[in-house]
Amino acid sequence: MLKVSHYIDVRKRAQELGCNIPTSIALLPRNFEISASKEELIHESTTPTVRVLWRQNGITETPLEQPEEKFPFVSEHAFEWIGPTIFISAMLLSQNPHLMTIALNVISNYLTEWFRGIPRDSRKVKLRIITETKSGLYKKIEYEGPPDGLKDLPEVIREVHNE
Repeated sequence: MLKVSHYIDVRKRAQELGCNIPTSIALLPRNFEISASKEELIHESTTPTVRVLWRQNGITETPLEQPEEKFPFVSEHAFEWIGPTIFISAMLLSQNPHLMTIALNVISNYLTEWFRGIPRDSRKVKLRIITETKSGLYKKIEYEGPPDGLKDLPEVIREVHNE
């Protein structure tokens, strides 16, 4: 399943909450658009793993939290991989579009190992991507399906960005 919908202004929201403003690629908390304060923000339990994978592959993220801050994590007890919400700025897509593809490939490669030994029809991934369009709007792309479907996301992101 792939669904595209409108999303709030990420920079404005980060500023309202007193967070760092993401400039290229960032992991947004699960409740970023509805949280009343920074203290209520929570990350998916997969956020630290994605951060480590990106760091190991030379991908620099703009964290919303300050170095001394730690947002809590929520863990779902389901047999699926629920990824963090990924923000991809218009600047990143125009100046270094390959970085977005590499970031998603790193996650996809990790999931190949994560799902090893699990029957193909039982493998399920949930991932949300927020991207900025060329016109300055924000869109949410929600993916739910098998891990091999992640390979199609870079093209979808480019199409949404060009709207």
